[in-house]
Amino acid sequence: VSTQSTGERGRDLIVTIPVGSIVGCQQSQKPLIELDTEDEVFVAARGGRGGEGNRSVSSRVSFGRGRYACREKEEGEDGQLSKLYLEMKIIADIGLVGLPNAGKSSLLRAISGAQPKIASYPFTTLRPHQGIIHYDGYYRVRMADIPGLIEGSSLGRGLGFSFLRHIERCKSLLYVVDMSNTDCGPIETIGILEKELEAYKPGMTENIVGIVANKIDLLHGPQKIIEMARAFPQYPVMPISALEQRNIVAVRNVLEPFKFLYAHQSEADMEMYD
Repeated sequence: VSTQSTGERGRDLIVTIPVGSIVGCQQSQKPLIELDTEDEVFVAARGGRGGEGNRSVSSRVSFGRGRYACREKEEGEDGQLSKLYLEMKIIADIGLVGLPNAGKSSLLRAISGAQPKIASYPFTTLRPHQGIIHYDGYYRVRMADIPGLIEGSSLGRGLGFSFLRHIERCKSLLYVVDMSNTDCGPIETIGILEKELEAYKPGMTENIVGIVANKIDLLHGPQKIIEMARAFPQYPVMPISALEQRNIVAVRNVLEPFKFLYAHQSEADMEMYD
Protein backbone atom coordinates (compact mmCIF):
# COMPACT_ATOMS: atom_id res chain seq x y z
CA VAL A 1 0.00 0.00 0.00
CA SER A 2 1.37 3.39 -0.95
CA THR A 3 2.26 5.67 1.94
CA GLN A 4 2.39 8.76 -0.26
CA SER A 5 -1.24 9.63 0.52
CA THR A 6 -2.67 13.11 0.73
CA GLY A 7 -5.96 12.35 2.47
CA GLU A 8 -9.54 12.39 1.24
CA ARG A 9 -10.73 15.55 -0.45
CA GLY A 10 -14.33 16.26 0.61
CA ARG A 11 -16.97 17.31 -1.84
CA ASP A 12 -18.73 20.65 -1.65
CA LEU A 13 -22.19 20.53 -0.12
CA ILE A 14 -24.43 22.76 -2.22
CA VAL A 15 -27.94 23.57 -0.99
CA THR A 16 -30.36 24.96 -3.56
CA ILE A 17 -32.83 27.54 -2.23
CA PRO A 18 -35.45 29.75 -3.92
CA VAL A 19 -34.50 33.15 -5.32
CA GLY A 20 -35.32 35.84 -2.78
CA SER A 21 -34.14 33.89 0.26
CA ILE A 22 -32.38 35.64 3.12
CA VAL A 23 -29.49 33.97 4.94
CA GLY A 24 -28.88 35.16 8.48
CA CYS A 25 -26.80 34.41 11.55
CA GLN A 26 -28.68 32.29 14.08
CA GLN A 27 -26.80 33.74 17.05
CA SER A 28 -27.17 37.44 16.28
CA GLN A 29 -30.46 37.05 14.36
CA LYS A 30 -29.10 39.47 11.78
CA PRO A 31 -29.34 38.89 8.02
CA LEU A 32 -26.05 38.25 6.21
CA ILE A 33 -27.11 38.28 2.56
CA GLU A 34 -30.18 38.29 0.35
CA LEU A 35 -29.89 35.93 -2.61
CA ASP A 36 -32.09 37.78 -5.07
CA THR A 37 -30.65 36.68 -8.42
CA GLU A 38 -30.64 33.27 -10.07
CA ASP A 39 -27.45 31.18 -9.63
CA GLU A 40 -26.11 33.56 -6.96
CA VAL A 41 -23.79 31.74 -4.53
CA PHE A 42 -23.08 32.34 -0.84
CA VAL A 43 -20.36 30.35 0.94
CA ALA A 44 -21.87 29.57 4.33
CA ALA A 45 -18.84 27.71 5.72
CA ARG A 46 -15.49 26.70 4.29
CA GLY A 47 -14.07 23.22 4.77
CA GLY A 48 -10.87 22.49 6.62
CA ARG A 49 -7.37 22.35 5.13
CA GLY A 50 -5.22 19.24 5.30
CA GLY A 51 -1.84 19.39 7.03
CA GLU A 52 1.49 18.93 5.27
CA GLY A 53 4.35 16.71 6.23
CA ASN A 54 6.45 13.76 5.01
CA ARG A 55 6.36 14.11 1.28
CA SER A 56 5.50 17.83 1.24
CA VAL A 57 8.02 19.22 3.70
CA SER A 58 10.56 16.44 4.12
CA SER A 59 14.22 17.42 4.04
CA ARG A 60 16.52 16.31 1.28
CA VAL A 61 18.61 14.24 3.69
CA SER A 62 18.33 10.69 2.40
CA PHE A 63 18.33 7.63 4.58
CA GLY A 64 18.60 5.39 1.57
CA ARG A 65 16.08 3.52 -0.54
CA GLY A 66 14.30 6.77 -1.44
CA ARG A 67 13.47 7.67 2.18
CA TYR A 68 13.97 11.17 3.49
CA ALA A 69 13.88 12.61 6.97
CA CYS A 70 10.81 14.63 7.93
CA ARG A 71 12.34 17.58 9.77
CA GLU A 72 9.10 19.65 10.10
CA LYS A 73 5.38 19.45 9.55
CA GLU A 74 2.40 21.75 9.20
CA GLU A 75 -0.82 21.06 11.07
CA GLY A 76 -4.13 21.09 9.24
CA GLU A 77 -6.97 23.48 9.97
CA ASP A 78 -10.50 22.70 11.10
CA GLY A 79 -13.43 23.63 8.88
CA GLN A 80 -15.80 26.45 9.74
CA LEU A 81 -18.99 25.84 11.71
CA SER A 82 -21.86 28.22 11.06
CA LYS A 83 -25.36 28.23 12.48
CA LEU A 84 -27.58 30.03 10.00
CA TYR A 85 -31.27 30.55 9.37
CA LEU A 86 -33.05 30.81 6.04
CA GLU A 87 -36.00 33.10 5.46
CA MET A 88 -38.07 33.51 2.34
CA LYS A 89 -38.42 37.21 1.64
CA ILE A 90 -41.27 36.50 -0.74
CA ILE A 91 -43.58 33.79 0.60
CA ALA A 92 -46.50 34.31 -1.79
CA ASP A 93 -47.77 36.26 -4.75
CA ILE A 94 -51.00 37.18 -2.97
CA GLY A 95 -51.41 37.73 0.77
CA LEU A 96 -54.82 37.80 2.45
CA VAL A 97 -55.06 40.70 4.90
CA GLY A 98 -57.90 41.24 7.32
CA LEU A 99 -59.07 41.45 10.89
CA PRO A 100 -59.26 38.24 12.94
CA ASN A 101 -62.11 35.92 11.95
CA ALA A 102 -62.68 37.64 8.60
CA GLY A 103 -62.71 34.29 6.79
CA LYS A 104 -59.24 34.34 5.25
CA SER A 105 -58.58 30.67 5.98
CA SER A 106 -61.99 29.72 4.60
CA LEU A 107 -61.22 31.60 1.39
CA LEU A 108 -57.84 29.90 1.07
CA ARG A 109 -59.55 26.52 1.45
CA ALA A 110 -62.27 27.34 -1.06
CA ILE A 111 -59.98 28.68 -3.78
CA SER A 112 -56.90 26.47 -3.45
CA GLY A 113 -57.78 23.26 -1.64
CA ALA A 114 -55.33 24.03 1.19
CA GLN A 115 -56.35 22.81 4.65
CA PRO A 116 -55.69 25.56 7.23
CA LYS A 117 -57.42 25.32 10.59
CA ILE A 118 -60.84 26.96 10.65
CA ALA A 119 -62.77 27.93 13.78
CA SER A 120 -65.31 30.52 14.94
CA TYR A 121 -62.93 32.34 17.28
CA PRO A 122 -60.31 35.05 16.51
CA PHE A 123 -56.61 34.27 15.95
CA THR A 124 -57.26 30.73 14.74
CA THR A 125 -54.33 31.30 12.38
CA LEU A 126 -51.04 32.02 14.16
CA ARG A 127 -48.69 31.43 11.21
CA PRO A 128 -49.12 31.86 7.45
CA HIS A 129 -50.64 29.06 5.43
CA GLN A 130 -50.02 28.71 1.72
CA GLY A 131 -52.20 27.43 -1.07
CA ILE A 132 -51.71 27.12 -4.81
CA ILE A 133 -54.37 28.41 -7.21
CA HIS A 134 -54.23 26.42 -10.45
CA TYR A 135 -55.06 27.81 -13.87
CA ASP A 136 -55.13 26.21 -17.30
CA GLY A 137 -51.78 25.50 -18.91
CA TYR A 138 -50.04 24.60 -15.61
CA TYR A 139 -50.08 28.21 -14.49
CA ARG A 140 -50.18 28.84 -10.76
CA VAL A 141 -50.49 31.62 -8.20
CA ARG A 142 -49.33 31.24 -4.59
CA MET A 143 -51.70 32.61 -1.96
CA ALA A 144 -50.93 33.07 1.75
CA ASP A 145 -53.39 33.33 4.61
CA ILE A 146 -51.81 35.90 6.97
CA PRO A 147 -52.79 35.92 10.68
CA GLY A 148 -55.34 38.60 11.50
CA LEU A 149 -54.38 42.19 12.28
CA ILE A 150 -55.90 44.30 15.03
CA GLU A 151 -55.83 48.01 15.70
CA GLY A 152 -52.38 48.76 17.11
CA SER A 153 -50.61 45.92 15.27
CA SER A 154 -48.03 48.40 13.96
CA LEU A 155 -47.17 49.13 17.61
CA GLY A 156 -46.69 45.45 18.40
CA ARG A 157 -50.14 44.62 19.80
CA GLY A 158 -51.34 41.07 19.29
CA LEU A 159 -48.05 39.81 17.78
CA GLY A 160 -48.49 42.61 15.29
CA PHE A 161 -44.85 42.95 14.25
CA SER A 162 -44.65 39.26 13.42
CA PHE A 163 -47.86 39.29 11.39
CA LEU A 164 -46.97 42.49 9.53
CA ARG A 165 -43.58 41.06 8.63
CA HIS A 166 -45.35 38.19 6.86
CA ILE A 167 -47.47 40.68 4.92
CA GLU A 168 -44.34 42.50 3.78
CA ARG A 169 -43.15 39.24 2.19
CA CYS A 170 -46.13 39.02 -0.21
CA LYS A 171 -45.90 40.61 -3.64
CA SER A 172 -49.52 41.79 -3.68
CA LEU A 173 -52.36 41.89 -1.16
CA LEU A 174 -56.11 41.34 -0.95
CA TYR A 175 -58.23 42.83 1.81
CA VAL A 176 -60.68 40.29 3.24
CA VAL A 177 -63.60 41.93 5.06
CA ASP A 178 -66.31 40.33 7.19
CA MET A 179 -69.40 42.04 5.82
CA SER A 180 -71.54 40.71 8.69
CA ASN A 181 -69.42 42.29 11.44
CA THR A 182 -71.67 44.60 13.48
CA ASP A 183 -68.90 45.82 15.81
CA CYS A 184 -66.74 47.19 13.00
CA GLY A 185 -68.33 48.09 9.68
CA PRO A 186 -66.72 47.22 6.33
CA ILE A 187 -65.53 50.74 5.53
CA GLU A 188 -64.19 51.20 9.07
CA THR A 189 -62.41 47.85 8.75
CA ILE A 190 -60.59 48.97 5.59
CA GLY A 191 -59.59 52.17 7.38
CA ILE A 192 -58.02 50.19 10.24
CA LEU A 193 -56.14 47.89 7.87
CA GLU A 194 -54.81 50.76 5.76
CA LYS A 195 -53.71 52.66 8.86
CA GLU A 196 -51.80 49.67 10.27
CA LEU A 197 -50.10 48.83 6.98
CA GLU A 198 -48.95 52.39 6.35
CA ALA A 199 -47.82 52.85 9.96
CA TYR A 200 -45.67 49.73 9.67
CA LYS A 201 -44.20 50.60 6.28
CA PRO A 202 -45.26 53.62 4.20
CA GLY A 203 -46.37 52.64 0.72
CA MET A 204 -47.44 49.10 1.63
CA THR A 205 -51.07 49.81 0.69
CA GLU A 206 -49.90 50.33 -2.90
CA ASN A 207 -49.73 46.52 -3.12
CA ILE A 208 -53.49 46.13 -2.59
CA VAL A 209 -55.18 44.67 -5.68
CA GLY A 210 -58.75 44.22 -4.47
CA ILE A 211 -61.28 43.79 -1.66
CA VAL A 212 -62.96 40.48 -0.89
CA ALA A 213 -66.34 41.15 0.72
CA ASN A 214 -66.83 37.88 2.59
CA LYS A 215 -69.81 36.33 4.42
CA ILE A 216 -72.49 37.70 2.09
CA ASP A 217 -74.58 34.69 3.12
CA LEU A 218 -75.21 36.57 6.38
CA LEU A 219 -76.37 39.80 4.71
CA HIS A 220 -79.99 40.77 4.11
CA GLY A 221 -79.34 42.82 1.01
CA PRO A 222 -76.66 44.34 -1.25
CA GLN A 223 -76.55 47.76 0.42
CA LYS A 224 -73.27 47.21 2.30
CA ILE A 225 -71.59 45.91 -0.85
CA ILE A 226 -72.75 48.93 -2.83
CA GLU A 227 -71.44 51.29 -0.14
CA MET A 228 -68.09 49.49 -0.13
CA ALA A 229 -67.73 49.78 -3.92
CA ARG A 230 -68.56 53.51 -3.80
CA ALA A 231 -66.12 54.16 -0.95
CA PHE A 232 -63.20 52.41 -2.68
CA PRO A 233 -63.63 52.82 -6.44
CA GLN A 234 -59.89 52.16 -6.96
CA TYR A 235 -60.32 48.50 -6.04
CA PRO A 236 -62.42 45.70 -7.49
CA VAL A 237 -64.88 44.54 -4.82
CA MET A 238 -65.63 40.80 -4.87
CA PRO A 239 -68.70 39.76 -2.83
CA ILE A 240 -68.33 36.10 -1.84
CA SER A 241 -69.28 33.48 0.70
CA ALA A 242 -66.17 31.41 1.35
CA LEU A 243 -68.16 29.07 3.59
CA GLU A 244 -70.70 28.30 0.87
CA GLN A 245 -68.10 28.72 -1.91
CA ARG A 246 -70.27 31.30 -3.65
CA ASN A 247 -68.72 33.55 -6.31
CA ILE A 248 -65.17 32.27 -5.68
CA VAL A 249 -64.68 32.54 -9.44
CA ALA A 250 -64.68 36.35 -9.05
CA VAL A 251 -61.53 36.15 -6.92
CA ARG A 252 -59.91 33.75 -9.39
CA ASN A 253 -60.61 36.17 -12.24
CA VAL A 254 -59.09 39.13 -10.41
CA LEU A 255 -55.95 37.13 -9.62
CA GLU A 256 -55.56 35.61 -13.09
CA PRO A 257 -53.14 38.32 -14.34
CA PHE A 258 -50.64 37.12 -11.71
CA LYS A 259 -50.45 33.61 -13.16
CA PHE A 260 -47.79 34.55 -15.71
CA LEU A 261 -45.32 34.86 -12.84
CA TYR A 262 -44.68 31.11 -13.12
CA ALA A 263 -44.85 30.71 -16.87
CA HIS A 264 -41.04 30.63 -17.21
CA GLN A 265 -40.26 28.37 -14.24
CA SER A 266 -39.29 24.74 -14.49
CA GLU A 267 -41.08 21.94 -12.67
CA ALA A 268 -38.11 21.68 -10.29
CA ASP A 269 -38.57 25.33 -9.34
CA MET A 270 -42.28 24.81 -8.80
CA GLU A 271 -41.74 21.81 -6.54
CA MET A 272 -39.47 23.95 -4.38
CA TYR A 273 -42.38 26.26 -3.56
CA ASP A 274 -44.98 23.52 -3.02
